Amino acid sequence: MPSPLSARLQAVIGVSEDWVRDLYPATRDQVYLDVAAVGIVSTRVEAAMAEVLAAHGRRGIGAAAGWGAMIARARALVAALVGGHEDRVAFTQNTSTGLALVANGVDWSAGDNVVVPAGEFPSNFYPWTQLRRRGVELREVPMVDGHADLAAAAALVDDRTRVLAISAVQYSSGYRYDLAPLGELCRARDTLLVVDGTQAAGALTLDADATGIDVLAVSAHKWMLGPLGIGFVALSERAMGRLHPSTAGWLSVERPFDFDHEPQLAGDGRRFESGTENMVGIAGLGATVGIVLELGREAVETLVLDRTAELTELLIAAGLTPTRTSERSHWSGILIATTGDDDAALHRRLLDADVRCSLRGGGIRFAPHYYTTASDIERLAAALPA
Repeated sequence: MPSPLSARLQAVIGVSEDWVRDLYPATRDQVYLDVAAVGIVSTRVEAAMAEVLAAHGRRGIGAAAGWGAMIARARALVAALVGGHEDRVAFTQNTSTGLALVANGVDWSAGDNVVVPAGEFPSNFYPWTQLRRRGVELREVPMVDGHADLAAAAALVDDRTRVLAISAVQYSSGYRYDLAPLGELCRARDTLLVVDGTQAAGALTLDADATGIDVLAVSAHKWMLGPLGIGFVALSERAMGRLHPSTAGWLSVERPFDFDHEPQLAGDGRRFESGTENMVGIAGLGATVGIVLELGREAVETLVLDRTAELTELLIAAGLTPTRTSERSHWSGILIATTGDDDAALHRRLLDADVRCSLRGGGIRFAPHYYTTASDIERLAAALPA
């Protein structure tokens, strides 16, 4: 008889537990609850990447004929995943390079400012600190109970605020922000809303255009369950018109094979892609996004949040204290719990039992995904102290 967890997987995403598990070989010998650090890749991702490499090896430049269609398809899939438009998607190496497009692409003036939470992940904090040398002020939003105080953030935005930068999900607590009010605020103040979506995309629904996000920067190697070294930005029309490419290369232009001396920049997201594409990474990215869309964005989110709810009950029963809010609207796939004593010792115990998790945010960070099953929960329970 299927477990309640298995039955829920069947009911929510319409496929069997075995179907999902077969996609992810890494789940066979370990309980993988560490997606917030680095995700695992599916057999589809492996196959898509291997196909590009094999074609390159067999045909060299002759293989390039099919790559344009593959890139266009991946761009469209990414846009569908995050609620953007394919003409405003640009591929990047990772979140940092995506955010650098903004830090280096705005026409800054001395006296401008950037508003950013004090507890942001370094990828979404370090780039803004480098603007101080241009006379740009960095305004830090205070943190309250593991997340930024959005009322305080709004109070810091004025007519010299060029960027408000924030993560969709706070990495150190798992708190999920309501971004829509920030989108409205930034539109009213003519400020760019820049969002690090890496701890959300692939697990939670994002609708960039509808929410008012101007730049959504994502790395594929976490909740996207994609390859290392590939990411993307989804831009608003406003950001497309306001940001200048910080690195213009031969592929940034409308007609790259004309090799013009004074070319016209591409009118779409390609203007932010300077040189030879990461074909293998883009192929893997397209494959993993395809799985999420096949299962359904909302279904995946429901399953991920249900997984964390089940983990919460288990951890409380084992004497741990979860640190997240009680409001499901602010939940993410990240769940942090503490023993109140020696979290490091319990973390080592879990790793020794092949339960993958991380020490973060003053506790142990668990991050399940849609492939997490009842057997995973049982193995975690067995590894916890009585």
